[in-house]
Amino acid sequence: MSPIDITETYDLVVVGSGWFGLAAARAYIQNHPHEKIAVLESNETVGGTWSKARLYPGLKSNNMLGSYEYPDFPMDPKVYGVSPGGHIPGAVLNRYLTDFAAHFGILQRLQFQTTVSIVEPTPTDGWRITAETPNGQKLIETSRLILATGLTSTPNMPVYAGADQFDKPFFHAKDFCTMAPKLKGTKNAVVVGGAKSAFDVAYAMVETGATVDLVIRPNGHGPVWIAPRYVTPLKKRIDTILNVRFMTWFSPCPWGGEDGYPSPRRFLHSTILGRFLVRTFWKVLGGDVLAANQYDSHPELKKLQPWHPVFWIGSGLSILNYDTSLFDMVKEGKIRVHVENIDRLEPGKVVLTSGHTLNADALICSTGWKKESTIKFRGLRPDDLSLKLSQEEQAFFNAQFDKKVLDMFPVVADQPELRFQPPPANPLRNYRFIVPSAFLEKRNLAFAGMISSVSTAICAAAQGMWISAHFDNKLDRVARTREEVVQEIMLHTQWGKWRYPCGYGASLPDFVFEGIPYVDMLLKDLGLRNHRKDSFFAELTSPYTPQDYAGAHDEWYDKNALVK
Repeated sequence: MSPIDITETYDLVVVGSGWFGLAAARAYIQNHPHEKIAVLESNETVGGTWSKARLYPGLKSNNMLGSYEYPDFPMDPKVYGVSPGGHIPGAVLNRYLTDFAAHFGILQRLQFQTTVSIVEPTPTDGWRITAETPNGQKLIETSRLILATGLTSTPNMPVYAGADQFDKPFFHAKDFCTMAPKLKGTKNAVVVGGAKSAFDVAYAMVETGATVDLVIRPNGHGPVWIAPRYVTPLKKRIDTILNVRFMTWFSPCPWGGEDGYPSPRRFLHSTILGRFLVRTFWKVLGGDVLAANQYDSHPELKKLQPWHPVFWIGSGLSILNYDTSLFDMVKEGKIRVHVENIDRLEPGKVVLTSGHTLNADALICSTGWKKESTIKFRGLRPDDLSLKLSQEEQAFFNAQFDKKVLDMFPVVADQPELRFQPPPANPLRNYRFIVPSAFLEKRNLAFAGMISSVSTAICAAAQGMWISAHFDNKLDRVARTREEVVQEIMLHTQWGKWRYPCGYGASLPDFVFEGIPYVDMLLKDLGLRNHRKDSFFAELTSPYTPQDYAGAHDEWYDKNALVK
């Protein structure tokens, strides 16, 4: 390293100011009001996915009012102008997260346009950070480090033959907002992808007067499962029904018993009758969505029908949150669907493998994200951020815990037939999906938000509290032996490969009905009550929302008799 002076030193640095970074910063600041803390953010505003630079036209949350807010900072409809049952506009979420940061003293500790490129350990068990800023490179040292860069930071951009000759706007959906001025007057746009963001971009382009060709790879994951706001014959909100405790029992989950009801889970997943009920539950849930969307009503709309049963999908499940009908745009020919690969680009044209040529004034790729971090670690051995196992040991444990998962949950053995080659299972093997095992005793490093969950706000708040308590060695329970750590991490991470092969399960934790049991587990580690409803009936049937966890941080604070 070149001899650059350390410009700043801190007790804690948080990298990232999305939902998880802000929650982690809030918990730590409240527990350590006199420590020196910095939050580094590469964008010009807070929010991560909801930063101003990423707020493309019409962007809204999948969640509706009441399910996408921090427990101790309610999104008041009078303040933010969102009606009950309404989806939250992106600009409102940016404002809300900025207000949260200001209210809890985070904003004054934020350093914007500061991109972390290198992290390396110091001889004193701290961390040295190299960051790029508009004024050049600077070095930062900190005793503790929370990496909350999230899962949607680095675009997965496809490479096409002839791209250098295309001579039209060609970019990832992440840059849709900043590229908007160059899209004025666009008559024909090509959007690549079958995920919700592809649908959003296609919808937004039609709203501006363009005709859209939506290209979905035939050897990919296929069109996203997208549901109406209200599902099941009882017409319940889909963004909260996933957090109804008795319904979480129908999803095979190795930490499910943390909710305090292991018996119904054992019955549902360990008996023939129980597994029949599980399959019926998911068939009814998926069938309700398919019937509501009426894919069979039009040949073009039929192309958007998901390829795999909803049981296997994971947190990619989305909601129809548009002001007008997306499906009508398809029926009217304003969005034309092509299930093909792109062969090459030509000047102002996209050529498909069939030879069909699409006129394109713009090519927008909603092609997902690279799950690996762009931050480089130096001074660590290759296995320091994993389980520190040899290849032979890892293969042995993979086989052992594959068998254990299948013994616990036979229903996942009947895997779906995929149209794509699944990547080798190489998940992030962190304790509680947060801390690499090599750093459990050092208590100086944590990853926040390296999970994909439909219960973002609740999981973010719980992880933030857990990380702060872990750093201070104030968790009520934690695996103490190497064997306990390896056993738990392997079970929890190997489960993902089997549970969500059509989602992110092979590479990172993917939660749908698993989010509330995960929060149960973290709250129990903290010594807090996880049953937070007023009655047994409500505990089982009333959806958990952020409001149910209001005051949890103060409960932990008072329990540990911290000096305010």
